[in-house]
Amino acid sequence: MKKNLIILSLVLLLFIQSCGKEPADTEKETAALPEPASESYGTEWAYAGMDKQILADDPDFAVTGSGFEYRDGWLGAGDGGYFDLTVNYEPGSDEKFCFEFDAYVKDNGVLWFGFWLYGKDSLPNDGMPGEWIKLREHSALYGGVPYDTGKKETVKIKLNAGPDGFALSVDGVELIRTEHGSDNGGGAVKLRSDGCPVYISNVAFRLGN
Repeated sequence: MKKNLIILSLVLLLFIQSCGKEPADTEKETAALPEPASESYGTEWAYAGMDKQILADDPDFAVTGSGFEYRDGWLGAGDGGYFDLTVNYEPGSDEKFCFEFDAYVKDNGVLWFGFWLYGKDSLPNDGMPGEWIKLREHSALYGGVPYDTGKKETVKIKLNAGPDGFALSVDGVELIRTEHGSDNGGGAVKLRSDGCPVYISNVAFRLGN
């Protein structure tokens, strides 16, 4: 009898404790993303608006990575994961080209922008030829020099490159200009996330400036 009373008391105690607990958070809250800009590009551009998935047989862009997502008109990595977007065409050192994209980078997120790369599998700081620009929230880093990209939540990045060098602008304001072209015959153009959150939209590429 005493044993039964002890068991009943324990059951009642566990029930009372469970009643005082908050319901389990089974679904992690997803942070809202800003509205992507509305863009229109002509047929001379290869364009990805990120309102739909870039497929494996896409003729213009290739996307690899782990834990990335397409959401609200953006491609990106939220809590963990990364993405690697590459232009399928690799411009030669004698070719002019233009590459544009919208970027949303917050907190500890980093977006690496590479071009004239040795290959599509090139990585930042791998010692291989090419140019890398490191984009963070409100700043860009190139050649060890920081540049202020403003305080807007999202920014439009535009690169014009060719045999005589390249120019990078943010929201229509030129930040970086060089007078040296590719020293390795040209090469791949890509965006790679590092940390989070990092999202991109309105990715566009064309030959000519």
